[in-house]
Amino acid sequence: MILADYEKFLLLPEKDFADFQRPEPTLPRSPGHHAEWIAACKGGPPTMADFEYSGWLTEANHLGNVAYRTGKKIEWDYQNLRARNAPEAAPFIKRPSYRKGWEDILKG
Repeated sequence: MILADYEKFLLLPEKDFADFQRPEPTLPRSPGHHAEWIAACKGGPPTMADFEYSGWLTEANHLGNVAYRTGKKIEWDYQNLRARNAPEAAPFIKRPSYRKGWEDILKG
């Protein structure tokens, strides 16, 4: 397991990786997502993890939860937002109904 934030990177359980040598950094280090976002808003460089990247990352994380809940490896159809091989995953991907007034907004 990997545990990481902006400054700390651990392989767990630590005792199993005590001799691990980290590679030299190849990507610039972030000052933190809040600082990056504020700099980008003020006309600075774009953030290293923009909305497109964040969307893909969030989708992958949520699909991991869907796979866990269904007990299956998910074959994801990203264009139609459905699990091709697991129809039982549908309730975890999209609610069957939404509150009045939200139906059209959430259809896209």
